[in-house]
Amino acid sequence: MSLEHWAWLGIASQPGSGIVDEILRVFPDPEEFFLSGDSGIAKIPKLKEEDALRIRATSLDVAKKAIESAENYGAKVITKESPYYPQNLLSIEAAPPVLYVLGDETCLNMEPAVGIVGTRRLSEYGSEMANIIAGGLGSAGALVVSGMALGIDSVAHKACLAAGGKTVAVQGCGICKTFPPENVELKELIAANGAVISEFIPDDEARSSFFPIRNRIVSGMSLGVCVIEAAARSGTSITANLAFEQGRKVFAVPADVNRTTSQGTFRLLRNGAIPVADAKDILSEFDSEHTAHLSLDKIQKRKTEKNPKAASERPEKPPKLIKKAPPAGISKNAAAIYGVLDRTPKSADEISDLTNLASSAVAVGLTELELMGLILPASGRRFVIA
Repeated sequence: MSLEHWAWLGIASQPGSGIVDEILRVFPDPEEFFLSGDSGIAKIPKLKEEDALRIRATSLDVAKKAIESAENYGAKVITKESPYYPQNLLSIEAAPPVLYVLGDETCLNMEPAVGIVGTRRLSEYGSEMANIIAGGLGSAGALVVSGMALGIDSVAHKACLAAGGKTVAVQGCGICKTFPPENVELKELIAANGAVISEFIPDDEARSSFFPIRNRIVSGMSLGVCVIEAAARSGTSITANLAFEQGRKVFAVPADVNRTTSQGTFRLLRNGAIPVADAKDILSEFDSEHTAHLSLDKIQKRKTEKNPKAASERPEKPPKLIKKAPPAGISKNAAAIYGVLDRTPKSADEISDLTNLASSAVAVGLTELELMGLILPASGRRFVIA
């Protein structure tokens, strides 16, 4: 079975289409199907005329070019027969015949793999919870899977990497493209400490129709999916519903039900999603065969380090004001926030008043500083210098 014919099947059958399953049931070898021509097409049940037209119109040269583009970009091409292909994906409908992989393909089968998804319009609370959960999973040795979108996805990837973990990003575009373009550096970081994958033709730009298609991979290669902030109707809710359909565990972080971005998670909880507050809540839901190798003690250590009061019940001396110059390489807003922080915990509202920054700018700046290890969260969603 040739790589070119597997790539051809992925293109000819159209990503996300269930017709690929019908073809492989009759022709387990894509090369045999390619060589069979119209007689082979006639043997595929439920094949619509538009599907047949696409198959006839897709040449092997298109597949060869796709492989060449991916390899020139530094990506690998793996098929459903490869030992590196995510084994969890094999159980879902319309599993991609090929995946284009940038980075370490060996991490695609790390267990347990947990999908983390959420809104692009994250709140300060959503950012905090994504950091806690993704960072905890990464520090324990679990794999974090997400879609590299702005918002919760990006925070989850970064928090996992900051904790020394492995993460996989499933792109809604070809592997040679980056969407959103703001995440070029993040894509490089993920590829260097995990993998970026896509089933689309390597040079395909992102399209709105691609994102629901890629979402089935995020849920499909995960044992469970954790939703952190989601509107009632959103791509995140689509991913959660796919996870339910695929027999995956679905987790949701409780939040303010009056927020638009909490209505989706509230609905999920009513429909049977498991409420969680940290990585241990998630990992405790998996069988020991998936979690026996994890370093769960690192999660507790990380929590203790982030909450110094938890390490001792002795009263502390009044915190002494610390004046430090902002480190090089951080944004202007992050530098302003860093300049007003010390050992006295301050809330986002207090920081906003002290810096004259909008609450949204404060939330972004706090996330940047926390990911760099320069600040720590304290009780009551307040922050101190690390």
